[in-house]
Amino acid sequence: MRKAAAIVSDVMNEIVLLLEPGLTERQVERMVRRLLKKKGAEGHSFRIIIASGKRSSMPHGYATKKKIRKNELVMLDFGAVYKGWKSDITRTVHLGRFTPFQQKVYNLVSSAHMKAVRAVKGGVPVKAIDNIVRKEFKKAGLEKYFRHSTGHGIGRNVHEAPRISVKSNEVLKEGMVITIEPGLYFKKWGGVRIEDMVLVKKDGHEVLTHAMR
Repeated sequence: MRKAAAIVSDVMNEIVLLLEPGLTERQVERMVRRLLKKKGAEGHSFRIIIASGKRSSMPHGYATKKKIRKNELVMLDFGAVYKGWKSDITRTVHLGRFTPFQQKVYNLVSSAHMKAVRAVKGGVPVKAIDNIVRKEFKKAGLEKYFRHSTGHGIGRNVHEAPRISVKSNEVLKEGMVITIEPGLYFKKWGGVRIEDMVLVKKDGHEVLTHAMR
């Protein structure tokens, strides 16, 4: 899983530098596929998500023929398969300048993500992790724009137990690998999601994905 996580981290770092206005989402998707193969992946863990502009307001915005424009957000979510093990990463990139509100949203998602990651360790109820994110968004009056749970387990399958949700009574156990992926989504201009894979340790955690943000 470390290798699968390293592959997607490397690919994300390269893709972010290759993004430019004029490319279509499908062109970017093809670039991701080529780089995953080049880095040693056996395939992709799930259907690749490339969503730009208003389409980034969809948590699962699969690539279309839409051209990416200047000053648009681009959400990139993909994973690698290595020796049967899966990985998963998301970054949101802005090709230009954030509006003040977009900057606020990005900073809020980033802060919620980091706080949730810092709370990960063996013995912690998963609902406590999800609540950290929800409380951050609620303080800003934006909780209603968070449209999914904070994360999920990952291993041989891209979605495994535990679900990192207030609706779950599961507890984090040493050796689990989970995702932390808070996001906020606005139909008028797009969304922001940041996702990393985190290894649960007895007294802490280790972040397995290390792409730039």
